Amino acid sequence: MKTISSTIIFILLHVYSYAQDDFNKLPIATNISCPMLLVDEHIIVNINIITSKEDIEEIGVIKDKPSRETNFYNLTANGILFAKLKKVIPYKTQAELNTFLDLDENNPVYVNGYLLEHDTYTIATESIAEVELVAPNKENNLAQTVINVWTLTQEERENGCALSQME
Repeated sequence: MKTISSTIIFILLHVYSYAQDDFNKLPIATNISCPMLLVDEHIIVNINIITSKEDIEEIGVIKDKPSRETNFYNLTANGILFAKLKKVIPYKTQAELNTFLDLDENNPVYVNGYLLEHDTYTIATESIAEVELVAPNKENNLAQTVINVWTLTQEERENGCALSQME
């Protein structure tokens, strides 16, 4: 009996530890292959916001998934690019987007199908390609209607991102 109990506890702990590593994303994010781009570590943008190499002060990359202790944990399964730009980027907060769409300001917001787990993230207004309300259904298992902001164009969602456009 002790062996069975120990085995069950071990299996549950093993499953729980791997469950904590899953991305919290909508099913539509499964086929997306583009990394997330952050300016000043909190503004989510599309790569098209960088019009020339002269715009960039600094750039960095996280290729592997960050640990849960970091704010960058759930942004994307495809890596994260960081940039510090010389220009100011106008943006909207998650609360502003929710209010604009007549939702509670603390309603969950997703970007490119990934849940923003921290309310410090903002979204560059000129990078918003599309905003959609996603209602709960059997496929997504949502508890309430959420906002999904696309910073990727339909072409980028289907064909991937062209990161070499600045060359």
